[in-house]
Amino acid sequence: RALRIEYPGAFYHVLARGNERKDIFQDNEDRYYFLELLAEAAARWSLSVHAYALMTNHYHLLLETKAGMLSLPMRHINGVYTQFFNRQHNRVGHLFQGRFKALLVEKENYLFTLSRYIHQNPVKAGMVKSALDYPWSSYPAYMGIARTPAWLNTKDTLSEFGTNLDSQRENFQAFIGIDDESDPFKNTIGQIVLGSK
Repeated sequence: RALRIEYPGAFYHVLARGNERKDIFQDNEDRYYFLELLAEAAARWSLSVHAYALMTNHYHLLLETKAGMLSLPMRHINGVYTQFFNRQHNRVGHLFQGRFKALLVEKENYLFTLSRYIHQNPVKAGMVKSALDYPWSSYPAYMGIARTPAWLNTKDTLSEFGTNLDSQRENFQAFIGIDDESDPFKNTIGQIVLGSK
């Protein structure tokens, strides 16, 4: 099993897939409940969520662990959500394909690239034509067309894109819109770290 490196202030790209690549979200009630769990975990374990996208058979999170704990909150989210999903959809057994994947990310070099990757995911999957059209990611909140929950940190990212909120959103939207086909994970070291040596 891949080593978990945890420390206060760490950034992670977190990914979890459905077992046998089956759906983990079947309706909006599922998605709302997952976001409630994410909010609960953020408050309980001092997580800061910088980006997210809830797809059909997987999800992406870009997290900062202010208290240095990742495994506990993620185990809580996935475990409680599995119980909920199984009750809701009259099923039993594993929902997720093994443990969640967590890639330790060097903030200075990869935070923005991964934010774009996550927000472009629904577009790349052919679910929508524009990232703004997908309601189950953090992008509408970044653009001010959806409420920004207390657990979602848009300020740190937007602050790097201009001097006022309007210019920040305009520049961030242009950045997200860049059609980058390169693999953001190509420099991953040992399947656990994305960053410089």
